[in-house]
Amino acid sequence: MALDISNGRWSATAAGTNAGATASKAGITGKTYIVDHVSCHGDTNGTLQLRSGSDVLAEWFIDASNNKDANIIVNGYWIIEPGAAASAVLSASTSDCQVNITGFSLP
Repeated sequence: MALDISNGRWSATAAGTNAGATASKAGITGKTYIVDHVSCHGDTNGTLQLRSGSDVLAEWFIDASNNKDANIIVNGYWIIEPGAAASAVLSASTSDCQVNITGFSLP
């Protein structure tokens, strides 16, 4: 679910069970999004991808082999193509996961 916070800030969070999860902010014609935070936790090995529409901007490997609950927190700045959706996609989970993205909109 995506929430508009204030002053162009937004946040999207999704939880999943046995098939990963995708948090997304729908694109708006004429708007450009900047993603500045991506995070997740998962219970199995997989990948976390940050996407602009269908293009993969960044990808991180999740290694949950040691404790079965891996966390990734990444801060930076990624520009989403104007009008495209911003999404963070967690590829896998066995019973519990969550993925989050936050950012802001440019006029």
